[in-house]
Amino acid sequence: MNRRGYLIENLRNYGTLAELHQSSFFAECRAEIGSLLRNPEVSAFPAALPHLSSFLRIVQWNIEKGKGYPAILENLRSDEILKWADIILLNEADYGMNRSGNRHVAQCLSEALQMNLAFGPAHLELTKGVGDELELEGENCESLQGNAILSRYPILEARVVPLPVCFEPFEFHEKRYGRRSCLWARLQTGSRTLCVGSTHLEVRNAPRCRALQMDYLLQSLPGGDEAASVLGGDLNTNGFPRGTRWRTVASLCRLTTRSSSTMKERFLHPEQGSEPLFRVVKKHGFFWEGLNSEEDTAYAPLGELEDATLLPRFLVRMVQNRLEPYGGELCFKLDWLLGRGVQALRAGELRDRQTGVTSRNPACVPLVRSGCARPSDHRPIYADIRLPNL
Repeated sequence: MNRRGYLIENLRNYGTLAELHQSSFFAECRAEIGSLLRNPEVSAFPAALPHLSSFLRIVQWNIEKGKGYPAILENLRSDEILKWADIILLNEADYGMNRSGNRHVAQCLSEALQMNLAFGPAHLELTKGVGDELELEGENCESLQGNAILSRYPILEARVVPLPVCFEPFEFHEKRYGRRSCLWARLQTGSRTLCVGSTHLEVRNAPRCRALQMDYLLQSLPGGDEAASVLGGDLNTNGFPRGTRWRTVASLCRLTTRSSSTMKERFLHPEQGSEPLFRVVKKHGFFWEGLNSEEDTAYAPLGELEDATLLPRFLVRMVQNRLEPYGGELCFKLDWLLGRGVQALRAGELRDRQTGVTSRNPACVPLVRSGCARPSDHRPIYADIRLPNL
């Protein structure tokens, strides 16, 4: 058994964090495990050159672990919008997981697209995943998942910022060791630098938890308060408290007692009150206006909601009947780009002098997100920005 296998096998043996922390194994390996999750991997691709010289296109995408790797790569390489992105922020990037072909997904993408890479592990995965992933033949290798930044600009430095814990995955059926995190990188863009971040906030807790995580990570910016910065991520801004039976009941009451048209509008505008993290964003001098569209970016089939396991079956069937106006799914705006010290561009505002490509309004790329052929259950979002030195 290799060293990674030794760590995984021992971590699996403990049912709770308290048991783990009291073990001789943890006393021996704590520093090693912490280093593994705390230190980002940075790989330079010497031939990387920006595709656009007059403005910057940045993409944010939760790639659902990279299970649809061939389709993800094909879209990033060939889609008329995505292929011009010089910075790509990724969430749920597997490294050595059976469900995604045991690839280092972010590294494979960086090599295929000829882009520099920063990869920040968030969790050591102690199972093969959930659902059908558990039935796949084969075993995990490196057993990591995290956030990544692909850049055609040089990466000067990178750091992983672990976020406050609002839910403990070590004691969950999808057992993991680690923490939600933000990967920050400082890029050389012409004569200036740009700080970019890729993060994935907690889904199994209340909106105030995500606000706490956002406040913490925006206090941890490299380069200080004056640095031009863009943060992208799956912020899980669904507007619902989750994770307990009572939270699930309260959420279902909202869905069944308010009109579907009202709720659908709220799903697309969590910044209007249901998610306090947006007040935190403003407090730290960041903005989202002009960097995001009003489109939904992710959907949740009602028949597959994890929260349904917390309720009796008869109640689940009754609720599903009441939710017919939603057409079997809830559509949310979960993925966002946030900026500070940068200027968002509108359609046609700038034309790239080398390629003739013109800037576009921020939008969601309408890729298929259901069925076996989907690249991911999230759609990528993008924005075009102008930096002072471009």
